[in-house]
Amino acid sequence: MSNTAQPDAPLTRGHKKRERTRQSLIEAALRLLARKEVGEVALLEVASEAEVASGTIYNYFRTRDEVIEAVGIALADKFSETISALSIGVNSGALRLAIGVRMFIRRAAADPTWASAVIRVVHFDQAIRSKIANFVLVDLRGGAEEGVFSYPDENIARDLVVSCVVGGMRAVIEGRGTQEHDSQVAEMVLKALGTTPARARKLAQQPLPG
Repeated sequence: MSNTAQPDAPLTRGHKKRERTRQSLIEAALRLLARKEVGEVALLEVASEAEVASGTIYNYFRTRDEVIEAVGIALADKFSETISALSIGVNSGALRLAIGVRMFIRRAAADPTWASAVIRVVHFDQAIRSKIANFVLVDLRGGAEEGVFSYPDENIARDLVVSCVVGGMRAVIEGRGTQEHDSQVAEMVLKALGTTPARARKLAQQPLPG
């Protein structure tokens, strides 16, 4: 097999139209998931929400699960981009983790519709969970190497962070968030990961990038 990289072929007009329609269906499913439980969303309802012919959706998705998976992957990609952008110039894994926790909760407060959809999908589709988990693991390992984190099991530590982020998002969109909810959740997560109280508070209070 040749190792010479071949340039990507430009998208044809038909391919571009197909991609736009697929994206429109994913965005429609996302809006529905902000209002309904996963099991209540029907394929034809997604087509109606996207304002496409009912039969068109079957050219892209055969089942509701396929739509939900596509939504999960799309959300995971956005999460990955956010985390990556926040990590630029931040060398501390512990600080990156604190920033990530706070930014997700702050976005939930600023955009409850987005947050509602994320919360519903994160419990259903493993794609988004695994994407988040991969980034969390990098920060957990970085914090452990720095000597800031100390935890007995990496998988439990990862699940703790993901669960606390989702819980914090849910609290703010349900009106249960406290003042500086993002910082308080981040501080408690850091403490649970073995950070000293003084350092956890300092990291959780750092100015956010951007």
